[in-house]
Amino acid sequence: MNRMRKLGRVWLIVGTSLAIVSQAALAADAGEGWRFGIGTGLSSFSLDGEIGFPTVLGGVVVDVDLSNDDTSDLVQSGAGLAGFAASEKWTILAAFGKVTLEDEDSNLKAEWDKSQAEITAVYNFASLGSNNFGAQFGVRYTKHEWDFSSRVLTITNSPDEDWTDAVIGVIHTLPLTDTWSWRNTANYAFGDSEGTTFLQTALLWQAFEHWRFSIDARYLDTEFGDKDDRNDSDFYYYNVEEPAFGLSFMFTW
Repeated sequence: MNRMRKLGRVWLIVGTSLAIVSQAALAADAGEGWRFGIGTGLSSFSLDGEIGFPTVLGGVVVDVDLSNDDTSDLVQSGAGLAGFAASEKWTILAAFGKVTLEDEDSNLKAEWDKSQAEITAVYNFASLGSNNFGAQFGVRYTKHEWDFSSRVLTITNSPDEDWTDAVIGVIHTLPLTDTWSWRNTANYAFGDSEGTTFLQTALLWQAFEHWRFSIDARYLDTEFGDKDDRNDSDFYYYNVEEPAFGLSFMFTW
Protein backbone atom coordinates (compact mmCIF):
# COMPACT_ATOMS: atom_id res chain seq x y z
CA MET A 1 0.00 0.00 0.00
CA ASN A 2 2.87 2.42 0.66
CA ARG A 3 4.11 1.80 -2.88
CA MET A 4 0.65 2.49 -4.27
CA ARG A 5 0.50 5.71 -2.30
CA LYS A 6 3.86 6.76 -3.69
CA LEU A 7 2.63 6.11 -7.21
CA GLY A 8 -0.51 8.06 -6.37
CA ARG A 9 1.67 10.92 -5.16
CA VAL A 10 3.27 11.22 -8.59
CA TRP A 11 -0.13 11.22 -10.27
CA LEU A 12 -1.62 13.98 -8.17
CA ILE A 13 1.26 16.38 -8.11
CA VAL A 14 0.35 17.98 -11.43
CA GLY A 15 -3.27 18.51 -10.56
CA THR A 16 -2.77 22.25 -11.12
CA SER A 17 -0.39 22.54 -14.03
CA LEU A 18 -2.28 25.55 -15.27
CA ALA A 19 -1.98 27.16 -11.84
CA ILE A 20 1.49 28.34 -12.89
CA VAL A 21 -0.13 30.71 -15.36
CA SER A 22 -3.78 31.09 -14.43
CA GLN A 23 -3.27 34.13 -12.20
CA ALA A 24 -1.07 35.80 -14.81
CA ALA A 25 -4.03 35.84 -17.20
CA LEU A 26 -5.99 38.39 -15.15
CA ALA A 27 -6.70 41.29 -17.45
CA ALA A 28 -5.83 44.88 -16.77
CA ASP A 29 -8.74 47.27 -16.42
CA ALA A 30 -9.31 48.73 -19.84
CA GLY A 31 -10.51 52.15 -20.78
CA GLU A 32 -11.05 53.21 -24.39
CA GLY A 33 -9.77 50.83 -27.04
CA TRP A 34 -8.06 47.53 -26.32
CA ARG A 35 -5.25 46.61 -23.94
CA PHE A 36 -3.11 43.48 -24.02
CA GLY A 37 -0.84 41.51 -21.71
CA ILE A 38 1.33 38.41 -21.55
CA GLY A 39 3.02 36.80 -18.55
CA THR A 40 3.77 33.82 -16.34
CA GLY A 41 4.29 33.01 -12.64
CA LEU A 42 5.09 30.56 -9.85
CA SER A 43 2.75 28.40 -7.79
CA SER A 44 2.84 26.24 -4.65
CA PHE A 45 0.01 23.82 -3.90
CA SER A 46 -1.09 20.88 -1.79
CA LEU A 47 -3.34 17.97 -2.80
CA ASP A 48 -5.95 15.90 -1.01
CA GLY A 49 -8.12 13.26 -2.69
CA GLU A 50 -8.16 9.95 -4.52
CA ILE A 51 -6.67 8.49 -7.69
CA GLY A 52 -7.31 5.18 -9.41
CA PHE A 53 -5.31 3.13 -11.91
CA PRO A 54 -5.42 -0.41 -13.42
CA THR A 55 -3.41 -3.41 -12.19
CA VAL A 56 -3.49 -7.15 -12.96
CA LEU A 57 -5.70 -7.55 -9.89
CA GLY A 58 -8.16 -4.92 -11.10
CA GLY A 59 -8.44 -1.21 -10.59
CA VAL A 60 -6.94 0.27 -7.42
CA VAL A 61 -8.08 3.53 -5.78
CA VAL A 62 -5.79 5.11 -3.17
CA ASP A 63 -6.02 8.15 -0.90
CA VAL A 64 -3.43 10.88 -1.37
CA ASP A 65 -2.61 13.71 1.05
CA LEU A 66 0.36 15.86 -0.01
CA SER A 67 1.74 19.06 1.48
CA ASN A 68 3.32 21.87 -0.52
CA ASP A 69 6.76 20.45 0.26
CA ASP A 70 5.73 17.01 -1.00
CA THR A 71 4.56 18.35 -4.35
CA SER A 72 7.62 20.53 -4.92
CA ASP A 73 9.93 17.52 -4.41
CA LEU A 74 8.48 15.72 -7.45
CA VAL A 75 8.42 18.53 -10.03
CA GLN A 76 11.02 17.99 -12.77
CA SER A 77 10.02 20.77 -15.14
CA GLY A 78 7.22 23.19 -15.77
CA ALA A 79 6.34 25.95 -18.21
CA GLY A 80 3.36 28.20 -18.68
CA LEU A 81 2.21 31.26 -20.55
CA ALA A 82 -0.93 33.37 -20.32
CA GLY A 83 -2.29 36.46 -21.98
CA PHE A 84 -5.29 38.73 -22.31
CA ALA A 85 -6.95 41.21 -24.64
CA ALA A 86 -9.36 43.61 -22.91
CA SER A 87 -11.76 46.38 -23.88
CA GLU A 88 -14.24 48.30 -21.75
CA LYS A 89 -16.85 45.51 -21.85
CA TRP A 90 -15.00 42.39 -23.00
CA THR A 91 -11.90 40.49 -21.89
CA ILE A 92 -10.39 37.45 -23.64
CA LEU A 93 -8.20 35.24 -21.41
CA ALA A 94 -5.92 32.46 -22.72
CA ALA A 95 -3.43 30.24 -20.89
CA PHE A 96 -1.34 27.13 -21.48
CA GLY A 97 0.69 25.12 -18.99
CA LYS A 98 2.66 21.87 -18.94
CA VAL A 99 4.34 20.12 -16.01
CA THR A 100 6.45 16.95 -15.84
CA LEU A 101 6.74 15.03 -12.56
CA GLU A 102 9.02 12.12 -11.84
CA ASP A 103 9.59 9.73 -8.96
CA GLU A 104 12.09 6.87 -8.94
CA ASP A 105 13.61 4.37 -6.49
CA SER A 106 14.68 0.72 -6.61
CA ASN A 107 11.11 -0.54 -7.07
CA LEU A 108 9.27 2.22 -8.91
CA LYS A 109 9.79 4.67 -11.74
CA ALA A 110 6.97 6.98 -12.74
CA GLU A 111 6.74 10.02 -14.99
CA TRP A 112 3.66 12.14 -15.53
CA ASP A 113 3.14 14.87 -18.13
CA LYS A 114 0.10 17.05 -17.73
CA SER A 115 -0.87 19.67 -20.28
CA GLN A 116 -3.74 22.11 -19.92
CA ALA A 117 -5.02 24.91 -22.14
CA GLU A 118 -7.88 27.31 -21.51
CA ILE A 119 -9.54 30.17 -23.37
CA THR A 120 -12.44 32.15 -21.93
CA ALA A 121 -14.31 35.37 -22.58
CA VAL A 122 -15.54 37.73 -19.84
CA TYR A 123 -18.38 40.19 -20.40
CA ASN A 124 -18.56 43.04 -17.86
CA PHE A 125 -22.30 43.11 -17.24
CA ALA A 126 -22.75 45.22 -14.09
CA SER A 127 -21.20 47.81 -11.79
CA LEU A 128 -22.23 48.54 -8.21
CA GLY A 129 -20.34 51.49 -6.83
CA SER A 130 -16.68 50.66 -7.48
CA ASN A 131 -17.44 46.94 -7.80
CA ASN A 132 -17.40 45.46 -11.31
CA PHE A 133 -18.92 42.09 -12.25
CA GLY A 134 -18.24 39.97 -15.33
CA ALA A 135 -19.74 36.74 -16.70
CA GLN A 136 -17.11 34.21 -17.81
CA PHE A 137 -17.54 31.43 -20.39
CA GLY A 138 -15.19 29.34 -22.52
CA VAL A 139 -13.44 25.97 -22.82
CA ARG A 140 -10.68 24.09 -20.96
CA TYR A 141 -8.63 21.18 -22.34
CA THR A 142 -6.68 18.79 -20.09
CA LYS A 143 -4.36 15.91 -21.01
CA HIS A 144 -2.62 13.35 -18.74
CA GLU A 145 0.17 11.12 -20.06
CA TRP A 146 1.89 8.45 -17.95
CA ASP A 147 5.01 6.32 -18.24
CA PHE A 148 5.82 4.10 -15.28
CA SER A 149 7.13 0.71 -14.20
CA SER A 150 7.25 -1.13 -10.88
CA ARG A 151 8.95 -4.30 -9.64
CA VAL A 152 6.32 -4.89 -6.97
CA LEU A 153 3.12 -3.78 -8.69
CA THR A 154 2.10 -4.88 -12.20
CA ILE A 155 0.43 -2.01 -14.04
CA THR A 156 -1.67 -3.20 -16.99
CA ASN A 157 -2.09 0.14 -18.72
CA SER A 158 -0.25 3.47 -18.77
CA PRO A 159 -3.08 6.01 -18.74
CA ASP A 160 -3.20 8.49 -21.61
CA GLU A 161 -6.36 10.52 -21.11
CA ASP A 162 -7.64 13.89 -22.26
CA TRP A 163 -10.89 15.77 -21.81
CA THR A 164 -12.54 19.02 -22.82
CA ASP A 165 -14.92 20.97 -20.58
CA ALA A 166 -17.10 24.04 -20.95
CA VAL A 167 -16.38 26.76 -18.38
CA ILE A 168 -18.91 29.18 -16.88
CA GLY A 169 -18.35 31.60 -14.01
CA VAL A 170 -18.32 35.08 -12.49
CA ILE A 171 -15.44 37.53 -11.94
CA HIS A 172 -15.60 40.41 -9.43
CA THR A 173 -13.11 43.29 -9.46
CA LEU A 174 -12.75 46.11 -6.94
CA PRO A 175 -10.21 48.91 -7.54
CA LEU A 176 -8.55 49.85 -4.24
CA THR A 177 -6.28 52.65 -5.45
CA ASP A 178 -4.96 53.85 -8.80
CA THR A 179 -2.45 50.96 -8.82
CA TRP A 180 -4.01 48.27 -6.58
CA SER A 181 -7.12 46.15 -7.17
CA TRP A 182 -8.78 43.06 -5.69
CA ARG A 183 -10.21 40.35 -7.93
CA ASN A 184 -12.31 37.25 -7.17
CA THR A 185 -13.10 34.45 -9.61
CA ALA A 186 -15.51 31.52 -9.33
CA ASN A 187 -16.16 29.12 -12.19
CA TYR A 188 -17.35 25.61 -12.88
CA ALA A 189 -16.24 23.34 -15.75
CA PHE A 190 -18.22 20.38 -17.06
CA GLY A 191 -18.40 18.12 -20.10
CA ASP A 192 -16.05 15.18 -20.54
CA SER A 193 -15.13 15.32 -16.85
CA GLU A 194 -17.47 14.88 -13.91
CA GLY A 195 -16.96 18.53 -12.99
CA THR A 196 -14.32 21.01 -11.81
CA THR A 197 -14.83 23.86 -9.33
CA PHE A 198 -12.37 26.76 -9.31
CA LEU A 199 -12.21 29.61 -6.75
CA GLN A 200 -9.60 32.36 -6.63
CA THR A 201 -8.93 35.61 -4.82
CA ALA A 202 -6.08 37.87 -5.93
CA LEU A 203 -4.43 41.17 -5.09
CA LEU A 204 -3.08 42.95 -8.18
CA TRP A 205 -0.50 45.73 -8.34
CA GLN A 206 0.17 47.77 -11.47
CA ALA A 207 3.63 48.65 -10.25
CA PHE A 208 4.79 50.33 -13.46
CA GLU A 209 3.15 51.49 -16.66
CA HIS A 210 3.78 48.17 -18.44
CA TRP A 211 4.23 45.75 -15.54
CA ARG A 212 1.61 44.13 -13.32
CA PHE A 213 2.29 41.80 -10.36
CA SER A 214 -0.15 39.75 -8.31
CA ILE A 215 -0.42 37.39 -5.37
CA ASP A 216 -3.31 34.95 -5.15
CA ALA A 217 -4.89 32.11 -3.22
CA ARG A 218 -7.08 29.52 -4.98
CA TYR A 219 -8.95 26.27 -4.65
CA LEU A 220 -9.42 23.67 -7.41
CA ASP A 221 -11.59 20.55 -7.07
CA THR A 222 -11.44 18.19 -10.09
CA GLU A 223 -13.13 14.85 -10.74
CA PHE A 224 -12.54 12.71 -13.82
CA GLY A 225 -13.64 9.13 -14.38
CA ASP A 226 -15.91 6.82 -12.41
CA LYS A 227 -14.70 4.85 -9.40
CA ASP A 228 -17.20 2.09 -10.22
CA ASP A 229 -15.37 1.38 -13.51
CA ARG A 230 -12.35 -0.06 -11.72
CA ASN A 231 -12.69 -3.43 -13.51
CA ASP A 232 -12.29 -1.83 -16.94
CA SER A 233 -8.91 -2.30 -18.63
CA ASP A 234 -8.64 1.46 -19.25
CA PHE A 235 -9.69 2.46 -15.73
CA TYR A 236 -8.53 5.93 -14.69
CA TYR A 237 -9.95 7.93 -11.78
CA TYR A 238 -8.85 11.37 -10.60
CA ASN A 239 -10.65 13.18 -7.77
CA VAL A 240 -8.61 15.75 -5.84
CA GLU A 241 -8.87 19.06 -4.01
CA GLU A 242 -5.96 21.43 -4.61
CA PRO A 243 -5.53 24.52 -2.39
CA ALA A 244 -2.74 26.75 -3.70
CA PHE A 245 -1.12 30.16 -3.68
CA GLY A 246 1.01 31.88 -6.28
CA LEU A 247 2.90 34.89 -7.56
CA SER A 248 2.75 36.17 -11.13
CA PHE A 249 3.98 38.98 -13.33
CA MET A 250 2.72 40.29 -16.65
CA PHE A 251 3.85 42.75 -19.30
CA THR A 252 0.94 44.94 -20.42
CA TRP A 253 0.47 47.47 -23.18
